[in-house]
Amino acid sequence: MEGGQAMTKKFRLITGLLAAVLAVVMLSSAIYLAVEANHDCSGEDCAICHQIGVCENLLKSLGLAGAAAAISAAFTYTVCRAILPCAEMNGTLTLVALKVKLSN
Repeated sequence: MEGGQAMTKKFRLITGLLAAVLAVVMLSSAIYLAVEANHDCSGEDCAICHQIGVCENLLKSLGLAGAAAAISAAFTYTVCRAILPCAEMNGTLTLVALKVKLSN
C-alpha cells in the first residue's frame, strides 16, 4: 500500500509540474505577442515576425490539445456515469449503511 501511495504522490507532483510549465509557456507566449505586436518590422526575414508566428502556432496547438483533453475527459466521465450507476450503488449497500442489526 505504501508503494502505491508514493507513486500516486509522485504522479501528482509530476502532473502539477507539467501543468505549471504549460501555464508558464502559454503565458509567456501571450505576453510576447502582446509586447511585440507593434514592432518595427525589418521586412520579409524579420526574426520577430517569425517568433510571433511560432508563438501563435504554439498557442493554437496547446488550445486545441487542451480542448481535446477536456472533451475526452467529459465524455469518459459521462459514459462511466451512464454505464456504471449500479457499481456506485453497490458500494453503498452494506449492512452498516443499511443499519442492519445482527442479533440472536
